[in-house]
Amino acid sequence: MDATTAFVAAFAVTAAGGVAARFLVRAGAAPAPSVPDGAAWRRTHRRRAATYAEFVEPADRIGHILEAWPTLPPAARQPQRKAAYEHLQTLGHRQGAVLLDGGPDVQAAAQQLRDECERLVRHLDLYAPPGPADESVRGLSRPFLGACREYLDAERYFGLRRPAGSSLFARIAR
Repeated sequence: MDATTAFVAAFAVTAAGGVAARFLVRAGAAPAPSVPDGAAWRRTHRRRAATYAEFVEPADRIGHILEAWPTLPPAARQPQRKAAYEHLQTLGHRQGAVLLDGGPDVQAAAQQLRDECERLVRHLDLYAPPGPADESVRGLSRPFLGACREYLDAERYFGLRRPAGSSLFARIAR
């Protein structure tokens, strides 16, 4: 084999390898998670925040009932207990939206909040002696709100900072 033929053969093999590598990178590289429409992303972000706020609302109302429970006269406790059960039912209905719209930490915190509210409402005693307000239930929804804040902050950071095609593989595959 003369030098010219060897050079052409080596060049053809190298070019074929480069083309094959490019196709492999294109086929194997997942597209970068991006937000094609910033307005749509902002709407989704606001909807998630509203879903979390709506979920916490009945839990906060349950917390207010639990906080004031010892100060209530026995005649007023039965309607408050009924209201607490209604808020607990609303909390259960709204949990489905949170499970669809949140990450694993938010979902776990939502389940924990619902379980805690259910436990506290089920232990309301109509005949408990009166006393000072119970301030131990004041921060009932704080763990859930903390998980939501972390999730929304991470979503905001990674959603806005990563434009379409910013990954290394997306740039190579072009």
